[in-house]
Amino acid sequence: MKTFSLYISIVLVLFSTAPVSSIACTEVRLKSKDDSVVIGRSMEFAQELNSNIIVQPKGQKRVSKLPDGSNGKKWTAKYGVIYLDGFGLDIAVDGFNETGLSVGELYFPGEAQFSDVPKKHKSKAISNLDLPLYILQNFSTIEEVRKDLPKLNVWGEKLEVLNNIVVPVHYSVYQEDGQGIIIEYTNEGLKVYDSVGIMTNSPKYNWHLTNLRNYVGLNSQNVSPTVIDGISFAGTGQGTGLKGIPGDPTPPSRFVRAAAIAYLSEKGNTAGDMVNLSEHIMNNVDIPIGLVRDFESGETFHDYTQWIVIKDITNKILYYRSYENMSLRSVDMNKLDMSSEGKRLSILVRGMGSGIVDVTSDLKTQE
Repeated sequence: MKTFSLYISIVLVLFSTAPVSSIACTEVRLKSKDDSVVIGRSMEFAQELNSNIIVQPKGQKRVSKLPDGSNGKKWTAKYGVIYLDGFGLDIAVDGFNETGLSVGELYFPGEAQFSDVPKKHKSKAISNLDLPLYILQNFSTIEEVRKDLPKLNVWGEKLEVLNNIVVPVHYSVYQEDGQGIIIEYTNEGLKVYDSVGIMTNSPKYNWHLTNLRNYVGLNSQNVSPTVIDGISFAGTGQGTGLKGIPGDPTPPSRFVRAAAIAYLSEKGNTAGDMVNLSEHIMNNVDIPIGLVRDFESGETFHDYTQWIVIKDITNKILYYRSYENMSLRSVDMNKLDMSSEGKRLSILVRGMGSGIVDVTSDLKTQE
């Protein structure tokens, strides 16, 4: 018992040393037997994001403003999009467009390094926070994104709401058939990696891929009993093939855990099956309030799962739930006018009841 208490104390100390405003996002791409593609993603943050779901039809004219107020990259949206914003800013934290192209923006502390604001060629300059929406509104394939990225000057925008820090992020991009890339700006410059369908936070993506080699023995099949000197030793309970799978909330552990569950779980026949599986995976990385906390100036910050989204990019449906309401809700792009004549729409992610359904009146007499 003393050993267990010491272990808990050490864990709490480690959790309390994490930087304020850290994000512990996890993303997983799934593919059903009928080739439907579904992407699930959790959003953890210490400050309230107050995210809205935004429906923005095609034709929107946008410009990425530079710190001095001058214009950077300009564009007119070729595609309609559905995305989640944050802090009341018109930025895309996560979303997809009408072609099925998906973009996720995840925290990347200690690694992200963007360009300085350019003095020349400002028309090629775009904020790191504007990049996701630029990609969603302009491209339909991974190849198009690959070709355009080297032409951009992506600079780091400071957010006043986060004490004027440059938000360290990296990005995932998937096209409708499930092919994906991970985009990182670091001290090595622009790096684009082929995605294995899993993404978390720091370290760099190639580090996570190397780390997966430490867990190649994980298996969904239980380990057979071992006989020693005529005595049979069977594993304790179910899941012995997964003995050693990491369970803590750090980015490397969540990467391995999400990868193992996504790879080993039975694949469903349809997109609906993959939406269900995605929810189960997100439940495995969910962080409740109080489990991970920071302290600054006498104030406590809780890094917790504020919302999750599940994107069915085959059928163009966005599912979401919030911390307060675990019921899955959906926005169906097919039912919306995404033409240049369509209207911009929004809905707050938080709220909308507790998600509890009282079925007392549905009880039936059992003979």
